[in-house]
Amino acid sequence: MIDRKLRLLPPLIALATLALLGCDASKSASPTPSVADNGSAESAKELADASAAVEVLLAKDRVAEAEVVARALAKRYPSDAGASELFARVVGIRALRDDARAGDPSLEEASAAAQRASELSPTDATRAQAAALLLDRAGKRDAARVCWKRVATIALATNDTRFTVAAAIALAAHQDPESAAALVLQLKQLGEGNAVLASTRAQIALASGNPNSALADAREAFTSDASSLEYRLLYARVLRLCASSNDAALLLAALPEASLANPAVAEELALALSAQERFSQAAQAWRRTRVHGVNARRLAEEALARIAAQELSLAAQVLEELRVAPHAEQETHRVEHALRTAAKE
Repeated sequence: MIDRKLRLLPPLIALATLALLGCDASKSASPTPSVADNGSAESAKELADASAAVEVLLAKDRVAEAEVVARALAKRYPSDAGASELFARVVGIRALRDDARAGDPSLEEASAAAQRASELSPTDATRAQAAALLLDRAGKRDAARVCWKRVATIALATNDTRFTVAAAIALAAHQDPESAAALVLQLKQLGEGNAVLASTRAQIALASGNPNSALADAREAFTSDASSLEYRLLYARVLRLCASSNDAALLLAALPEASLANPAVAEELALALSAQERFSQAAQAWRRTRVHGVNARRLAEEALARIAAQELSLAAQVLEELRVAPHAEQETHRVEHALRTAAKE
């Protein structure tokens, strides 16, 4: 059965990709090294040692140094899936941390390396999914679709529910409803319960751009398992997109403080509150995420909500925090511009 932990699917692609690439280095295990190009014991040991070194550096947030090691390893072993995967993961961390978008060189490198790792290990669903997500983020939709098809093929062959759900939603977003429907049928044949099927159908409808069609299924998933944070978040998102932002906010505001600090929950709550022009409360929603550390985008959103609420002095305080936050230049400019504009009005 599907893991009941919160799963972040294509609408939250940055967080999803980070999770798939295992960027929480303090908690993730080192990727299993592949057999190096020349197949020697020395090469295998070098690969294993370098992978371990990268994990240590990532755990200490020394991403730049980790990238040097991973880049050298990928260059030395260009036909090794493990080396390519490691390089994609490290560069992907930097690209997504900096909120990189299509055309960004680091995202181009990360997606290309992930794609290479997947092609070198065509039966590995995890690598295929990581590549698909990064390629989607990089705007390379044709290549991403190929990887999602690979994920679907592996999921069908192995009866893997987790990848079946992800591939179905992604292929719907890629305008391939037939493949998505076939994967949902696979889930049903595997004996998945109504909540799983309803959740998947709702997310397919969202990915296809039809939130109204997702409403009944999202409600069914939530009522079937009201304790599931995933289903509650999905239902709230559908309600918001169906112009029921007040109901969405009420659904999320009932969560305990620890859940409200979850960045995915905070973002959805902030969007629902902003849709009602409750900007000060939206800023408070963003502020709760600080327990997870400083994040430039979330700080910027908090400041922008304060500006929308005409709380300019509070926005200025957040801006000062943003100025000293790492990798925040683009977000700082965005808030500075908004604050200058608001001050002139």
